[in-house]
Amino acid sequence: MLLSKKLMLQLDGAPVEFLVRQVLVAGYTGRDAAQVHAHIAELEKQGIPAPDRVPTLYPLDASWATTDTELVIASRQVSGEVEPALLFRSDRLDDALVSVIVDFTDREEERRSIERSKKLPKPLSAHVWRYRDAAGIWNEIAMRSWARPGPERELYQSGTLAQLLSPPDLLASLNLTRGLEGAVLLMGTLPLRSKEFAFTDYFECELETLDHRKLSYECRLRRKSEPRLP
Repeated sequence: MLLSKKLMLQLDGAPVEFLVRQVLVAGYTGRDAAQVHAHIAELEKQGIPAPDRVPTLYPLDASWATTDTELVIASRQVSGEVEPALLFRSDRLDDALVSVIVDFTDREEERRSIERSKKLPKPLSAHVWRYRDAAGIWNEIAMRSWARPGPERELYQSGTLAQLLSPPDLLASLNLTRGLEGAVLLMGTLPLRSKEFAFTDYFECELETLDHRKLSYECRLRRKSEPRLP
């Protein structure tokens, strides 16, 4: 187990160092409780076990956090989903940073163990915002993802952060009040527009404010048996 991992980020055009001590993946974080439970029921039909509680939390090792744009994975049944992330510099929410992050999941392993299925890279944007600067417009922030490159690509996910529990409500629901320094918290995702997972070697995602400030991340996936991408 890696106890900590240093990430070099950009805040307001200046470099900032963030020491990751843990990665926390929050699940089933939608604000509409009825939709969340309907989603859980649909997943159960697909053989994916229901969580013990809603929302739920999957703690991971610090090593999974990365800003790399080429990622090596083993399984071909891996797909990504876009999420907002909070990077805690202390236990105080108003001191946290905001990034856009990808929750890669092994969909085959998910049928056996959701926790094991999450043990994959969680790549995030190197550019970050201060949470306190975004808190007042949080619900208006758009979140999008694409699973294929190119100018004619179709959106894979699209919505706003108003569809997810707010940061204060999520922290309260998960009883996360102490020991947060160094945590990268993935806050949940949006429904897929296609309703089917895309097992591609590309993923791009972004957060965008109404005045067009963006956090973005783009990556390519390489299986362990494949040569390095050009």
